[in-house]
Amino acid sequence: MIKYVLNIVITLGILALTACATSTSLYYWGDYSQSAYDLKLEPSEKTVSAHKNALLDIIDNAAQKNKKIPPGIYAELAKMAFEANNPAGARAFLEQEKALFPESGRMVEVWLELMDKKGAENEATS
Repeated sequence: MIKYVLNIVITLGILALTACATSTSLYYWGDYSQSAYDLKLEPSEKTVSAHKNALLDIIDNAAQKNKKIPPGIYAELAKMAFEANNPAGARAFLEQEKALFPESGRMVEVWLELMDKKGAENEATS
């Protein structure tokens, strides 16, 4: 009986200690979750601007926090730049995404091709 109680106490102690462990992320996410949620919940110029600022904050502060910039941050900024009619800015952000994450190279190439096609269509209609 004493061994049974001792095993239970040891097991509970181990569970309590492991429950207190913190998980560390390789990436610095800043306020991404909250700003993305706010943007999804209520899309407006204010929430778009706040989300863009959150993304730029992630880029600016990741190194200070000894973390990496998460994949997709530059791609999301590229999308926002393209939607704001800034194809040069979008291209620069996509090139940065590709430089940080070579595995995204094919996706970036497809986006660049689509941007070039959309730009050609816009010039033809102008």
